[in-house]
Amino acid sequence: YGGVYEIQSSVIMYKQLYASVFERIFYVARNLRIEPPENAVTGRHLVEFTQIDIESARDNEEDLIKLAEILIYRIVKKILSKYSDLIDHTRASNLEEQITKPPYPRLTYEEAVEEAKRIGYSVKFGEELSFEAERALAQKYNTPIWITHFPGRARGFYYIEDPRRKGFNVDYNLLLPDGYGEVLDGGCREYRYEKLLEKIRLHGEDLSKYSWLLELTEAGLIRPTCGWGLGVERLVSYIHGLRHVAYAAPHPRIPGLIGP
Repeated sequence: YGGVYEIQSSVIMYKQLYASVFERIFYVARNLRIEPPENAVTGRHLVEFTQIDIESARDNEEDLIKLAEILIYRIVKKILSKYSDLIDHTRASNLEEQITKPPYPRLTYEEAVEEAKRIGYSVKFGEELSFEAERALAQKYNTPIWITHFPGRARGFYYIEDPRRKGFNVDYNLLLPDGYGEVLDGGCREYRYEKLLEKIRLHGEDLSKYSWLLELTEAGLIRPTCGWGLGVERLVSYIHGLRHVAYAAPHPRIPGLIGP
């Protein structure tokens, strides 16, 4: 069309705008990520995937964490009670053991780094945890666990800084046991113009790319919001004990592979 057209890799900034108007929104999003070919073997990555996205201008991070826990708990319990014939017996037993009634354990990023080091995983402070370290932590607890308050430079510029912990975000990831890792990613969003401008620059991003968001923020049209995105294929894969998320998609797009 005579310009650069970008595919949708995330709806975070869009849903922040929607929640500023409608206060609470949910959105079933189809996302595209140009994953490197080597991610084809992780069992966790697809080029095209589905997320359940939630965003709220009325709730804080604690409310959103509780909502996610209740949602996952009820999904699993409903499947086990109504559709048990679709789940392998051994897998059903594992789910009964692992998906207990919330709340689930929480570790701050700093605690997770120290815990990972104690069980033999090298983690460079300030960077996201490796999949192997995440998997080991989730296995240790044998239940979903939260990792919260990541360093600001390790994550997207759109997360707000924790006023009580300089340099750390108000954000959170939920990890599933049995080696399935991250299923949910979320946090509270930056809504102040000067802070947002500063964060975009710190992350080395092109300001013109986000001019629309900056203009809305400067005009005071963006409210404080919190939210999360839940990976549908990852959750289905975990529930059924599948070895790759590709088996949880009707026509999977696997990194590095070109197919129908």
